[in-house]
Amino acid sequence: INHVVFPEVYGEWKFEDSLIKNHFFRTLVFVPAVQFEPDTDYQINLKNITSAFDIGGNSNFSFSFKTQLNNAKTQNELTLIKIPFDWQDYPLSCEAASLKMALSSKGINVSEDEIMEKIGFDKTPHKGDIWGNPYIAFVGDINGKICSTGYGVYAEPVSKAANYWRPTEYFSGWRLEQLIKEIQQGNPVIVWGVIPTGKLTDCSWWTKDDQYIKAFKETHVRLAVGFIGSPENPSKIIMKDPLQGDIYWSVSDFLTNWEKFGNSGIVIK
Repeated sequence: INHVVFPEVYGEWKFEDSLIKNHFFRTLVFVPAVQFEPDTDYQINLKNITSAFDIGGNSNFSFSFKTQLNNAKTQNELTLIKIPFDWQDYPLSCEAASLKMALSSKGINVSEDEIMEKIGFDKTPHKGDIWGNPYIAFVGDINGKICSTGYGVYAEPVSKAANYWRPTEYFSGWRLEQLIKEIQQGNPVIVWGVIPTGKLTDCSWWTKDDQYIKAFKETHVRLAVGFIGSPENPSKIIMKDPLQGDIYWSVSDFLTNWEKFGNSGIVIK
């Protein structure tokens, strides 16, 4: 479904009320990240709606509403780097997709394939507990199955590749204040974390030269582009997730996720 709110309101779209657990979602919910403006007409346009069983083709739906007049001034503190969203092109290309979006904010338009040419691939076969090194290049098949035939790449090789187009800074062990400062300066931040499934599946391995590689089946990369609240006390972190879309996480959820890979990432200057 393509969904648009006009005038633009920042928030998160979620599917709920599934027919079967986690399948055939029936209800699309919009959760605003900041308050609606008072005494304002809003138009909602939904396109390409399909039935759960793909019957009857696509359809569109629109409706409008007007918010109540409110004499009190709303305080919507929002800091955001406006970047067009882009879905990842391959099953395991979240790193390249995040970098592609980050570079677009600096006026540089490149494809995921161009990015992957610079990152490179480690084609070491996955045999038992031995595999490639994501600290050097992308491990496995980008079209593969996570932790089986494909995995991904960590921050250092992505940073080196990004330096071909823009100055970058690779980091580890950052504090939230450092990330907030970069976003305030208009610099998007690629962050390494996991898909929050509730339980992590360890799939760590060793390289041929005996380096231990910490890895999870849920490993995922996103682009941090904004926050809600004051810089000193933000309530939410705004990210572009190349698998999910625009997401708004509480600071506590973000920090818990980010720490899984040592608060690591890349700043695109």
